[in-house]
Amino acid sequence: MKVIPWAIVLAGGKGSRLPIAGSIPKQFAPKYDGVTFAQDVIRMITSGAIKASRVIVVVTSDEQAKYAIEQLTPYHVPSPNIVKFNPYYGYVAVMAAAADYIRKIDPDPKAVAFITPSDSHIEGQEALTHAIRVSCEAAYNGRPVLIGAKVTDANIVGGCGNALYDASTNGPFYKILDFIEKPIRYGMDRVAQILRDDNTVVNTGLYAVRVERFCKAYPIEKLDAMLARFEEEKPIGKADLGLDPTEMVKKLNMRLMIGGFHWKDCGTLDAFYSIQIPTPNHHNASIGQVSRHLCLDSLFVSSTKGVHIFASNIKDKVAVLAYMRSEDELDIAVANMEMSQLVGQITDFFDSHGEAMSCQIHAINNFVVPGNLAGIIKVRVAFLGVQNITVCTNRQDNSDIDVIVSANGECVYNGD
Repeated sequence: MKVIPWAIVLAGGKGSRLPIAGSIPKQFAPKYDGVTFAQDVIRMITSGAIKASRVIVVVTSDEQAKYAIEQLTPYHVPSPNIVKFNPYYGYVAVMAAAADYIRKIDPDPKAVAFITPSDSHIEGQEALTHAIRVSCEAAYNGRPVLIGAKVTDANIVGGCGNALYDASTNGPFYKILDFIEKPIRYGMDRVAQILRDDNTVVNTGLYAVRVERFCKAYPIEKLDAMLARFEEEKPIGKADLGLDPTEMVKKLNMRLMIGGFHWKDCGTLDAFYSIQIPTPNHHNASIGQVSRHLCLDSLFVSSTKGVHIFASNIKDKVAVLAYMRSEDELDIAVANMEMSQLVGQITDFFDSHGEAMSCQIHAINNFVVPGNLAGIIKVRVAFLGVQNITVCTNRQDNSDIDVIVSANGECVYNGD
């Protein structure tokens, strides 16, 4: 390969769609083999395509920087390459800021950056290495590239951005015609249509582009001026600058390349479960403290230390999440694991029913049994697409919180 690319690994997300054990951001959480999402990304991109010394890891908090140093320096990423940026930049602007950071290190006007998220799951090392090499060669020669993936999982297709491309031209690079963002919003018929079409791919968030080109499209001086206004005004309803990634692709005039690897976005619990359980012979993927009996194909998430889930007789694909929203607020969700963008739906529901003590969505014959929770002012329970589930809670003397979930029976546990 003519070019020796840089890599920008985006590890600054909060993992808000999937709160997990101990509030660890998803990218730093372990998968079934003990390797974290971020470690797996670093391992795969540095296995033949990119030198670890040329990897820039983007974080947006001291906590993320700590996790990144602990987890990624053993993979030969230099600790000075783990760089903290302002969290208010947002997705597109932080990529531009990282590109500007590289430009100051490497003044080569043809320097290329391969950009990747750190919280998705890719299978197919050779195919990924090939895609990185080919896309970076194209970017070096003036053709920035978005790498898409053919995905057959309706949950992933429905909950992600999809690129519509001109399939009448010869590859490997295609003209992008349009984007369809989260087609689940238009119903499952729209998702089914996309799955049938031959000219759509999921936007993986993998890009190859010249550093100088990115910096010219998004000058750091302009971004910092926008950031200063944002921090001064603090506009309601905006978490960051909110620059549109689809507009970024158009602005940079990117072409589409279809990667031959398998790709999963783990923002849905069903996808996350499939990563945690690599074979059909395993059941009950769990994160945090969980005790269960006679449960099959379920995922239990205890997202705060000191929360302990007891589950019994759950035989369907059910996800149970229990997490502390604050020191005195406990949120519990029991849901059909195949519902797309599950955690986002739960959070939105809780936000719109702030004072409700017991909440139900699409619930049939589900029950919440009042419990003893010392120090907890508000308990909110949501059921999504499940039937015949009972939830009760217990806590004494401000010790650990027990969340007891059962199907077709009483909330009884022995404390083991």
